[in-house]
Amino acid sequence: MSEKRTMQVCFTPEQLKMVEKYAKKKGMLNASQAIEELTR
Repeated sequence: MSEKRTMQVCFTPEQLKMVEKYAKKKGMLNASQAIEELTR
């Protein structure tokens, strides 16, 4: 069974732009999907 966990993350505006750029490049809908992938 998969256990769901949550974690707060904080980014500077510049870091958030980098994550959004990464998400777009990978065909994801938003930064949240990129963060989820990167934390796995």
